[in-house]
Amino acid sequence: MVLLAACTDDTTSSFSTKYPVRFYFEVAGSTELYNAMGNPGQFVTIRGINGKVRIANSLGSTDYALSQIGAREFEYGLGGLIVGTASTPNMSGGFDYVAYDLACPRCDQQRYRLDVKDNGTALCSHCGNSYDLNNYGWIITVGNDSEQQRGLYRYRIVYNGMAINVNNR
Repeated sequence: MVLLAACTDDTTSSFSTKYPVRFYFEVAGSTELYNAMGNPGQFVTIRGINGKVRIANSLGSTDYALSQIGAREFEYGLGGLIVGTASTPNMSGGFDYVAYDLACPRCDQQRYRLDVKDNGTALCSHCGNSYDLNNYGWIITVGNDSEQQRGLYRYRIVYNGMAINVNNR
């Protein structure tokens, strides 16, 4: 009975199940994604736009047709995804791969997407909150009100050196 309870998804989990996420991509197919997964402190945004996958970093973006990457459809959470490699070493001395929702959790609307900065932070221009992408999406700065605040919606990510799989189901 204890083992079954330990496997359930509850509100104390560090991974969000609020919005559906299902994304798989071969990393070598995108220079932006390849660099983000191989270099601590780098992040990309991933969104579905007009039936394509847009992967972007501070230098630019590339659109991929779903047929080009052998996919039918993906689910991108509320506002899209932020994917990358945290710059803070973990307990074993390596670096964690992380995935977050691109929408601000305080505003909790698709239209309020975060602006990802080169310094590993993400800023919401609507509420003013900023988040630390290198530290599990925790709030750095609270914006223009003092209502209950939370960190970024975080998703499970697996990177095997060739492809990423981001999901929450």
